Amino acid sequence: MNSLDIFLQDTQKYFDYFFETKGFTSQITPNLLNEEALQAAKLIRGFGPGPTIVERKPALIIQGIMPRSGTVYAGELMRLHPDLYAYPYQLWEFPALMLTGDILNLQKQFLLNYKKNIGKLGEEDFLPIFGAAMIGYLHASAPIEKRVLIKMPAVQYLSHFFSMFPYENLLILARDGRDLVHSTLRTWPRLNFPQVCLRWNRSARVILSTIDAFEAKQQTGYWLGRYEEALADPVSFVQKACDHLDLDKKRYPYQKIDEVRVIGSSKLAATKGTVDWQVHQKKPKDFKPTQYWQSWPPLKKLTFKVIAGRSLIKLGYEADMGW
Repeated sequence: MNSLDIFLQDTQKYFDYFFETKGFTSQITPNLLNEEALQAAKLIRGFGPGPTIVERKPALIIQGIMPRSGTVYAGELMRLHPDLYAYPYQLWEFPALMLTGDILNLQKQFLLNYKKNIGKLGEEDFLPIFGAAMIGYLHASAPIEKRVLIKMPAVQYLSHFFSMFPYENLLILARDGRDLVHSTLRTWPRLNFPQVCLRWNRSARVILSTIDAFEAKQQTGYWLGRYEEALADPVSFVQKACDHLDLDKKRYPYQKIDEVRVIGSSKLAATKGTVDWQVHQKKPKDFKPTQYWQSWPPLKKLTFKVIAGRSLIKLGYEADMGW
């Protein structure tokens, strides 16, 4: 493969990644799962030595608002907890939830291939079966007393999280859209400013509507965290995460927080437009990858306000449009 082919392939990959619109629905469907599917999922996700099935504690799944949202740093913070086992099989990203639409289409095809099966399964029964199978697979490599930790910087199909993973925990990681857009364009300069703003806005709206629905259903087992707090006050971030996600905060080794390395930072990269995921850097004392948007010219600020200003306010990053 020559350099032009690599460039075109890389360009297509990131355009597909950032500008995909499928899965950004803000609607949570009614419960379309049969109880039998939920019970089967409960058995599948459990894993124990020999023939005995042991119900494992909930996996912790971090879903970041979009790429460059800080899931790597948040994951490195959380993995210090002695009750967590991070990234089985070295699966650094876990794009299972993004496949929701494909799995539902698969179930549809399954039913259409023998139409007498229609009505005998819940309309979304394949989701918890798939999710449980993946969690069970991860559990197979993890110590039985540990909870698995995995992550993905994407919130497509977030509203279906507890359909796919009814027995797991969810940490939603938000980041100020202005900083995230700045970091995205620094990392992938070929992307388009308004389009990246649109992607952040779609993602923010999914988070906001999904949390509203979770609260209406009195859903437990999730927490909305912010990358900015993880950076500025990691102790507080970890303690809140533990409180919401059933981890013992007294067991966390807070003295090791300063040892957490920065991985994949666009600000610490040697060259703009490059990120080296193999380099683990000690966090500089003045490391603060925030507020760079303040140097934007007025037109850029106005563009972001028009596209995503209201979502920025609803997520609590600004009180009004006066910034």
